[in-house]
Amino acid sequence: MATSSNKPDVKKKNPLANLQRIGIAGAGGIGGFVVSGLFDYGVNRKQFPFNDFAIDLFDDDIVDTGNLLHQNFTEDDLGKQKAKLLSDRYFVNPVLRFMKPEDFVNYQLVFSCVDSMEFRKQLYEYGYKHPEFVWIDGRCNSRQIGLFHSLMAAKALNPTLTDTKARAGCLRQVDKENKVSHITPQIIAGMMLQTFLNMLRSEQMNDPHVLYI
Repeated sequence: MATSSNKPDVKKKNPLANLQRIGIAGAGGIGGFVVSGLFDYGVNRKQFPFNDFAIDLFDDDIVDTGNLLHQNFTEDDLGKQKAKLLSDRYFVNPVLRFMKPEDFVNYQLVFSCVDSMEFRKQLYEYGYKHPEFVWIDGRCNSRQIGLFHSLMAAKALNPTLTDTKARAGCLRQVDKENKVSHITPQIIAGMMLQTFLNMLRSEQMNDPHVLYI
């Protein structure tokens, strides 16, 4: 008779076994919560050795009033560099510019937290050529969110990419104009963090998640 088990399926190989350096692209709606979550689960909850990793946070933007709707900032932060603010709070290294493809070689793991399809394509393509390189990509467009990662097959990833070069944000324009906020940036950041923990623990990974709420 078959029996069920509560134990997760475990993969033979830990994709982050050699993790030393983490790059986070974006300190906005998704990235700000990814950074705080890494600190919380690494330092406060002791789920991984936070201080063993060098964590660089890339962002070239400053906080404006529209960001307060859905990002990890307050009115006291207005006019200040996002990456610098978060680095002071969560003990990561600020890099005050947009992450570039030539940066990928410096990291074993990159969290993609920017709504730039051009950057996303560059990240995926680098990962195809370097199987040891790990990336976790979170997408958010108001109520719609998506989670993708480098352990997925290219045939599943490529249809999700487009040729647009526009850089957008986590909220649709209509929501920005009407000052409508959503919790979805926090939800996708949490899903990205869970994916990171699953990888560290060598647990079974799933296919992409796309949610419409």
